[in-house]
Amino acid sequence: MSLVLNFSPIQFDDHEISVGRLPYGDDGEQVLEQLRKDHYATHVFRRDGPDGLLAVPVVADAPLIGKAETLRISERLPLAAALIRNSLLTYLTGLGRTVLSYEPMKFIARDDLLRSSVPPGVPQPDWLAVRLLYELAIRPVYFYKQKPVIAAIMDVRTTRLVERKASELIAAGFALEGHYVGRRVSGNDSRIAPHTKLVGRVTSVDGSLLKLTDSPDLVESVEASEVWLEKRAFDDCISHQFGNGAAKVREGLERQRAALRQGKARLEKIGTIVQFFRGKQHEMAPGISFSFGPLLASSDRAFPRIEEAPKPVYIFDQTGSKTNTWHDKGLTEYGPYSAQVFTPNQPRIGIVCQQSMKGQVEQFVRKFVNGVVLPAPNGDHRRKKTNYFEKGLVRKFALKNVQYDFFLAANGSVEAYKKACQQAVEAHGNGQKLDLALVQIEEPFHDLAPRVNPYFACKVSFHTHQIPVQEFEIETTRRPDSQLIYVLNNMALATYAKLNGIPWLLKANPTIAHELVIGLGSADIGESRLGERERFVGITTVFSGDGNYYLSNLSKAVSMDDYRTALLESLRATILKVRSEMNWQSRDSVRLVFHATFKKFSGDEVQSIKDLVSGLGDYDVEYAFLQMNEQHPYMLFDKSQNGVPDFESRGTKGSYAPARGQYLELGNHEVLLSLTGPREVKRPEDGTPRPLLLNLHRDSTFTDMTYLTRQVFAFASHSWRTFLPSSVPVTIQYSNLIAGSLGHLALMERWNPEVMLGRIGKTRWFL
Repeated sequence: MSLVLNFSPIQFDDHEISVGRLPYGDDGEQVLEQLRKDHYATHVFRRDGPDGLLAVPVVADAPLIGKAETLRISERLPLAAALIRNSLLTYLTGLGRTVLSYEPMKFIARDDLLRSSVPPGVPQPDWLAVRLLYELAIRPVYFYKQKPVIAAIMDVRTTRLVERKASELIAAGFALEGHYVGRRVSGNDSRIAPHTKLVGRVTSVDGSLLKLTDSPDLVESVEASEVWLEKRAFDDCISHQFGNGAAKVREGLERQRAALRQGKARLEKIGTIVQFFRGKQHEMAPGISFSFGPLLASSDRAFPRIEEAPKPVYIFDQTGSKTNTWHDKGLTEYGPYSAQVFTPNQPRIGIVCQQSMKGQVEQFVRKFVNGVVLPAPNGDHRRKKTNYFEKGLVRKFALKNVQYDFFLAANGSVEAYKKACQQAVEAHGNGQKLDLALVQIEEPFHDLAPRVNPYFACKVSFHTHQIPVQEFEIETTRRPDSQLIYVLNNMALATYAKLNGIPWLLKANPTIAHELVIGLGSADIGESRLGERERFVGITTVFSGDGNYYLSNLSKAVSMDDYRTALLESLRATILKVRSEMNWQSRDSVRLVFHATFKKFSGDEVQSIKDLVSGLGDYDVEYAFLQMNEQHPYMLFDKSQNGVPDFESRGTKGSYAPARGQYLELGNHEVLLSLTGPREVKRPEDGTPRPLLLNLHRDSTFTDMTYLTRQVFAFASHSWRTFLPSSVPVTIQYSNLIAGSLGHLALMERWNPEVMLGRIGKTRWFL
């Protein structure tokens, strides 16, 4: 391995500095904002403890604000990072760079990919551009067993620019209808460029007046000269500007953007901007200089240690004798874990599809039930494709038979689908009990709001009668068998789980008596882009018993306001259920691990959980509160990784991507875990993936990050939705699915959430 982090360690003079101290009272937030607005050019202001505020002069002869005191800068690394950030902001704006945000600092380079994508002789637009966007995060880093440092964490991507007012676009003949527009809004710091705040979607143009809908402030119209077109309309702008030549311009643009996402090119660009900053000595305050170091590589002594998580072990029978480290191979060889006790062993499936597509759906369903046989390869046996769906749903999952009936929709409308569902429900009530509904949809259905979406109408009808639903796109049925086997394989896995089958169990670590892992996922739900939105939270529990991990689903999704109460109620119910099933005894060791993505655990939340558990029994309990973040500035490159073959494009993918399962300890409580390695990258143009950042809350009493990281990796290989490796653990994936599904169903007029209190709520219906 030849690893490189996108870290440039910053060296600075260790001096004492004079600062002013101000009180931070009840109105401290407003006072701090006003101070920054009035003095951003001469001072840096930062909170210091619960009731203090520091004011640091950053230009010569700036007056001291507050009570004077002296600090040593090396003992205040967060303050030093703020001073460095401020200095670089001033430096970049002095060079004429457009800076979009402060932390992380995002600034636009002058390189324009659009110009080099336009064929020779074609006029170059001065209002459209695709430029490099650099992100620079300055923060203290506390590497494990090393002296803390301040690092400049660099990344690069592209940003699209549409620099023309709506009135100018109208004059040029551009159709604004259907597009969103916004005003340019300036912040308190003039060094930061104004941002576009959307005011609504244009429904019609009346002279210079734009009529709007979906406006968060209920604005009905706006002058075209006051607003700008959002950059999501960039593709339509390309069509408008280049006409018949637009496709060639888009192709050239995408080729350049895809090349930039590749590990080698991305790392080179990051290295270039680091060299740009290294070429100058900077000052964070008068007389206190700092400089950038080279990117941190695994050959450096300061590089944190890298380890690899072991592969999880899957179990396919109650005795634990049938195991494999490859779930699909083990399932094909041994059959599912619950084969001996599974019921219904001859499930009846109701198929809802459009009447005009019944023939295609019939062929698809036969392949789904009975399997697909691929033709023998011509000569080259080395390229023979392994067919893990040759057995089909019936034989792979040890079923006796599958019965199915068709219920036809006259067309693709909501009303037609509702009528077909009603026929299926009537048959279900008249003795032809349905165990599952297969619903054929079309790809454009995904863009429809729930209230006008045939799929959601079907979900309401079937879920109300405790029938789980599995959808499939008609476009998918038309794929060649060599591609269809992967879709059918995943669909069969999810179907068996929705029927309440257990495909496999995951071997647990036997070092503790009892362990519960609680996942908190979320979904942001709304009926329009700018209208009111609500965050729903889903909860999933995994528990260990007899050496295996079990999934416990009490399907629930609640609003953010109610999430804490729901978490405590769910935790109470799960502990009472599991302690009875697993025969917990007084003074048993119990470990509770919490996974969350959408928020950090607060101190009072942690205390509420501890108070609840202490009242449920006399156990020796330890806690771990783990936040998982996919949105962070860290990147890890493996220069020795040349990528793996991509058979569809005949190229390679995943170059410079660390292997799946490798993890790096940033500190005692932070780990970078790679869950998308070269083989898991979907397409070559996707480039180098970003690792998952794990952060352990300071109030955790179980702090073994190696154990917790390996557990996250195992759970990221344990989904019954798909055989493909996941970029998040099952605790989060299932919780996100529950939150999204129930959140969207909540928008439906006929939906009653109490439906989930029935049998279906205890299945994996959401897969």
